[in-house]
Amino acid sequence: MSKYLTSIALIAAGLGPLLIDIGTTHLLNPDWDAHARVHEVWRLSTNSLITMLGLYLLWIKQREFLAALLSSCLLIGFWISVFLMPFYGGLPVGNGIDELAPLGIPLNIFSFGVVILIQILGFILLKSDHKSI
Repeated sequence: MSKYLTSIALIAAGLGPLLIDIGTTHLLNPDWDAHARVHEVWRLSTNSLITMLGLYLLWIKQREFLAALLSSCLLIGFWISVFLMPFYGGLPVGNGIDELAPLGIPLNIFSFGVVILIQILGFILLKSDHKSI
């Protein structure tokens, strides 16, 4: 079961943003500086490559703990950006962007909260299965 949870976390954190961030709210936002777009493509491509590596390690090489660590890196990186927003003037949702807010929480923060809980559960199950890490 832990392999499936890590797969969900990898795909959600690494490939989910591709579906959401390639559009006018992020990458193609006309208000974004051209150099900021370079960093966005870098982030999206790096996260996608980390996800593909994680899935390879998880399903082909049977390196479940390492794949879960890669997933955690993607998730923790997001949370670092959230917690540091006050220091760099970041916002959870761009100005003028209408985004869903389940329970009053911006969708990105809500989603990454759910996904990190899924990955934590994956770690717990992995440990309880007494698999070698």
